[in-house]
Amino acid sequence: MDMQVLREHAGLSRTEVAFRLAISETSVRNWEAGRTEPTMTPKKYLDALRLFKCTPEELAAASEKSINQRHKRKPGRPKRFPDNQLHQVTDSPVCS
Repeated sequence: MDMQVLREHAGLSRTEVAFRLAISETSVRNWEAGRTEPTMTPKKYLDALRLFKCTPEELAAASEKSINQRHKRKPGRPKRFPDNQLHQVTDSPVCS
């Protein structure tokens, strides 16, 4: 179970999680995408456990799974120019 599944299992939207934990929706999105790990004060951590209706082990496993899934995805964006156009631009003479 990853962070998104954990949230959905609790029947919550990203907006609800953000509101109830007093964090940004972007933070929740980043947790789910595996870009960042949840970092919280002890009080917020306990609030998150209650909110997600899970154990500390389940929260840690969900966070780790989200991070691991992120590293399996293809990195980076597609090239902006096809290779042949790139050579045309770079092969032009440079002005002095």
